[in-house]
Amino acid sequence: MHPLRRNIYKLICESPGAYFFELASELSAPHGTLSWHLKMLGRAGLIQTMKFGGKRIYYPKVLRTAQAETAYVALKSGTARKIFEYITNNEGCHQLEIAESLGIHHDTVRWHASKLRKAGLIDVMREGRRIRYYVGEMGQNLIEGALNLITESFIRFLCEKLEEDCLHPEVIEKDRNHVTMRIQCPRSQDIELAINLETWSFSEDEDEDEGDIEEEEEEEEEEVETLVSQ
Repeated sequence: MHPLRRNIYKLICESPGAYFFELASELSAPHGTLSWHLKMLGRAGLIQTMKFGGKRIYYPKVLRTAQAETAYVALKSGTARKIFEYITNNEGCHQLEIAESLGIHHDTVRWHASKLRKAGLIDVMREGRRIRYYVGEMGQNLIEGALNLITESFIRFLCEKLEEDCLHPEVIEKDRNHVTMRIQCPRSQDIELAINLETWSFSEDEDEDEGDIEEEEEEEEEEVETLVSQ
């Protein structure tokens, strides 16, 4: 596997919700070169891409689902994280309660709550004229760390894909959040591929202002468009 391609794949595994320009910045890679290697990773069946929130994101097949990826994207906003954290600590809370507690406009709460709901992080229940918020299934999985695991099925999948490329992977170290492989490459030196899911942190986006919120409200019901087939 090409060294840059290996680094791109490693970064995508360790950086949930990675955008194209985030990858380019982190790797200091020319856009054309990055596009080519992403295309090759897609052709090899190692990654998928989709459009969410107006941005194209890349994620590793088998390691994370599309819904898990959108959950991480939704939480890149600092305001969204505060709202999610408030809901986890105050299940059954309503919009005005969150707005007053966090010192933000109730329309901002509504907008971010819509994104959190679409990502499965929260559930919404109407009681009379009030809408109450609860932690959703994806939110519970995130809290429990179930979205951040190196599974046996992922390791088998990765080994099979590497073998298809005439490489010979050997797992030399693994636990629930980390795997290190030694990869024997024909006519070249062996390499190591280490994926560590304990090191990632949210790469925070700038929060949208009221103008952005009003502009994007029309897109709230648009489904996530998957752009690369399984």
